[in-house]
Amino acid sequence: MIKNIQNNLNSPNNYTGSTNNRQSLMLKMMTSYSIFLFIILALSVHLYSSYAQNARNQYQWQVNATLMSNVELFEKDLEIMNTYCRQLLQDNRVRKLARSPELTEELYNVGNAVATTMATDVYPEALLPMSEVFCYFPNSDFILGPGYFIDQYRYYNWIKKYSADAHENFMEALTLPSNYYHFIPMNTIRPYSSTDYYMYIINMNDLFYMDIDAVACFILEGDKLSSLFECMNTNSLHQYLSVRTTPSDSILSLSTDESAHFDSLITVGLLDQMKDELQSSAMDMDIYNSQDTGFTYYYSYPSYESTTKNAPPQILYAALFVAALVGGLILIFMLSARNIRPIIELDQQLQVTELEKSHLQEVMDSQRPIIFNSYVRQFLRGMIVSPEEASYARKFLGLEEENYTYNGLYVVAYNSANEYLSSSNEFISLEECNQIVLDTLKQYMGDPLYCFSPSDRVYALIVVGKPDDAKDLIIKTNEAIVKLHDHLLDTYGIWLFAGIGKNTDDILNVWESYQQAMEAVNYTSKNYIFFPYEFIKKDSSAFYYPTELSTKLIHFITTGNTLQVLELFNLLHQENIEERSLPINMVQFLLSDIRNTLLKARFALPQSTSAEVIKWLDESFNQHVSFKLCEDIALKLCELFTLKTDDSDLISTIEKYIHDNYTDPSMGLNKISDEFQISESYFSHLFKEKRGVNFSTYLENMRLSEASRLIRETDISLNELYLSVGYNNANSFRRAFKKVYGMTPSAMRDGT
Repeated sequence: MIKNIQNNLNSPNNYTGSTNNRQSLMLKMMTSYSIFLFIILALSVHLYSSYAQNARNQYQWQVNATLMSNVELFEKDLEIMNTYCRQLLQDNRVRKLARSPELTEELYNVGNAVATTMATDVYPEALLPMSEVFCYFPNSDFILGPGYFIDQYRYYNWIKKYSADAHENFMEALTLPSNYYHFIPMNTIRPYSSTDYYMYIINMNDLFYMDIDAVACFILEGDKLSSLFECMNTNSLHQYLSVRTTPSDSILSLSTDESAHFDSLITVGLLDQMKDELQSSAMDMDIYNSQDTGFTYYYSYPSYESTTKNAPPQILYAALFVAALVGGLILIFMLSARNIRPIIELDQQLQVTELEKSHLQEVMDSQRPIIFNSYVRQFLRGMIVSPEEASYARKFLGLEEENYTYNGLYVVAYNSANEYLSSSNEFISLEECNQIVLDTLKQYMGDPLYCFSPSDRVYALIVVGKPDDAKDLIIKTNEAIVKLHDHLLDTYGIWLFAGIGKNTDDILNVWESYQQAMEAVNYTSKNYIFFPYEFIKKDSSAFYYPTELSTKLIHFITTGNTLQVLELFNLLHQENIEERSLPINMVQFLLSDIRNTLLKARFALPQSTSAEVIKWLDESFNQHVSFKLCEDIALKLCELFTLKTDDSDLISTIEKYIHDNYTDPSMGLNKISDEFQISESYFSHLFKEKRGVNFSTYLENMRLSEASRLIRETDISLNELYLSVGYNNANSFRRAFKKVYGMTPSAMRDGT
């Protein structure tokens, strides 16, 4: 085909047509390129017009990021102050001084000792922009600070030598609750100071679970406080920052003289007026809400226009635009003239690719029935192990919905009397017989037909029905089989016999129904061509354990299919214990056969299996055989075939799981067993061997250790403590805690 195309292109007879096509294609290509060029140029214009806006946004982002960093530092300082106060409260001497209304000589000496300790603590001065910190005790009217413990009057007049007229303002700042957690300017207390100072007062009663009548006062320099915020370090006359809990409650205001009145504008909500005044001075304002504290920050900063130094090179940009337009047109012409031939060749290659794709699709379509039948065979024989494979197979078969019900159907066909066609006396070959039966099954059982042929003239089917059809599915299948049999017998002289198993709602368990259908077909006869498994009268003198189930059990174990192993044991229990009620000798024969099957799987274990595990298995095999023991051994074998790490790695994995989930009250041996598919007895034995301690003791120690840490490091309520570490009974928790630590949780807290 490609040679024909090339010959047509090179033929002199087609020269004129080729030239016309070439010109037409070149015109289309130039038009396409031109449109593309103009789109690019239009985008360039748009990008240029948005350049200033992007730069403005970048500037705004930088301002906001700087403010966020300043806020983080400021709020960290607030937290340091709170932490410092909590550290003071850890000293029972401070709590004692705060509660004492009168100071004895002993308490006075205690206060001086604490003052000496505070004088050696440089922690707050090293981390905070502060100049002084002290505590005021209203009960005794004393002030405690680094190096001094003195009544507030002497502190005010002798140590600080503040203005006598401002003493009332000083005491009001220390005692008025509305001043707590606010930065109070000290210009009324120190009117003649050349440096601005702020008082930040913390009510220490809020920081301790017991009543503490005391406040902590931090004295901070205004310049150092302003240096925390970049917006206060500009040369503008309208520098302003306000930190507020509500629009009407400001805990800190920093401003220049020109912007001092902004506080009142924010309080009454006149933000637009504030913005207008700032814009007239080449300033902008913004608002930031802290997610950590809930504070709202109102701040001013230089506008973008006032920081722009150089205008964009507009003339250069216009020249580049014209050059790009001219150069683009020239390039379009050159590319169009050059790229016509490769495009024609590409079109030819695409045609060849389409032919190859069509051929490949035909091959895939021809292989689809084979894959389809393969998945049906694997489901009916229980050979699909992983959920991923099962999900893909269900999708391929069109059985993705979860509300289907499934039955296994086993059909046997043969020709009557010398295997010939009753209508024409022609012999039917084996291949023809199979095709006739399959076509007829599809006609009466529906399309698609979920079927495969285990052997000649034998057909295994999955019968699919809706949940509403679950009760009537066997009846409907019976009617279809009778009609199908009559048609085959009358038309081709072919007899048909079928057995059907019990239904299931999980296609992974349809192998059980298929096994039952194979049993049921043995009960068919000339008068009963269709026989359900449920109609079989179970003989209590013979147990149910066909060879196929033994083979399936070994397959499920060696592939690590735990769910199917459990399903198979459920089937054996139902058939032999629940329905047949076997006598004791038959039960022993059954268990002996199951044990022999498990021994085959045991000797197929990998050589890397631990000798201790092999010893445990062999000891289990030597125990008195029971149905539960066989099931446990099968599950353990299944686990060993799938375990890719050694026992130590398994215990480490379980330890991590315990550490992540020890607060779950339901944590125990049964939960570990369900989570990691390991028997409780084996896990208990393995854990004790690897860690040298029982699992229950290990879990209890972990919970009590965490409880001790919470008591010492947090203020968690003792009524909630036992729930937070995984206990569901307060009395059990207290008994266990006292047994380990020799004291109750409340006694440990009082001693800290």
